[in-house]
Amino acid sequence: MTARKPANLLLVDDDPSLLKLLGMRLTSEGFHVTTAESGQEALRLLAREKIDLVISDLRMDEMDGMALFAEIQKYQPGMPVIILTAHGSIPDAVAATQQGVFSFLTKPVDRDALYKAIDEALSLSSIPAGDDSWREDFVTRSPIMLRLLEQAKMVAQSDVSVLINGQSGTGKEVLAQAIHAASPRAKKAFIAINCGALPEQLLESELFGHAKGAFTGAVSSREGLFQAAEGGHAVPG
Repeated sequence: MTARKPANLLLVDDDPSLLKLLGMRLTSEGFHVTTAESGQEALRLLAREKIDLVISDLRMDEMDGMALFAEIQKYQPGMPVIILTAHGSIPDAVAATQQGVFSFLTKPVDRDALYKAIDEALSLSSIPAGDDSWREDFVTRSPIMLRLLEQAKMVAQSDVSVLINGQSGTGKEVLAQAIHAASPRAKKAFIAINCGALPEQLLESELFGHAKGAFTGAVSSREGLFQAAEGGHAVPG
């Protein structure tokens, strides 16, 4: 059995038998497990107990998993939430993760996939607050933007590629700057690349560079934008 860091998990499911079974499995892995049979009960427990991660079923009466997630984000925006469902689809998963759900898993849940998601969520949520001076450049009182900045900070600590979707003018580059500023790479280069402004015939050379003589007119070697951003962040857009 892999040794895991002790953590307090809150399991939410309106099926008592499934709740008990999953609780037993996670307890055997070394987690401290608290259970709730409804979203309302889960919110009451969150208000009075220290919880590190919420794992909730999607389909529940009165308050489903996504409604519970929305309520949690109002008061504990940094709380990671994993959603489980027997009725999942790719559009459901995409929509959930776009709203900030940490992971969306389909029942019957693969044990290794669940443990991997739990370990990753806990590793991100346990990052110390550290220096938050980067937040000074991103002034907002919007609850949605505050949650987004918390998510940016969590993502910034991991070595993963990030896809930011949005219409022109919605602030994709600003969010990318926030992720960069909150990351260990903050003192390295941040290069925003306007791909639409680059001629198609020069796009590859601009992004990846070229060696002298690679093509007609290449009289000298040139560093590409991706190489220029090495150690930092390159943001094609």
